[in-house]
Amino acid sequence: METNIISVKYEDKYVPKTFSGRAYSYITTIPLEVGDLVVAPTSYGEKIARVSEINVPESKVLLIKPMLKLITDKIDKKKYLQENQIHKEAA
Repeated sequence: METNIISVKYEDKYVPKTFSGRAYSYITTIPLEVGDLVVAPTSYGEKIARVSEINVPESKVLLIKPMLKLITDKIDKKKYLQENQIHKEAA
């Protein structure tokens, strides 16, 4: 079943361009695939994150769904990983 809920893993602040650790759930308005890079809003500002799961079942986030933040920007993965440029793709 398709949902607009995804999970992401943030970029490691000590090892740039690697994504690990705990997954965090978000709602998205743009079509995304596993492995896409996005700009994720956090309570500490925006962070680069990699999509680790799409179509997350609502039952997994039932208690926190009203608090989920919105992903609106996808990053050009090739430019970011090779040239360290954050280039947002048009949605």
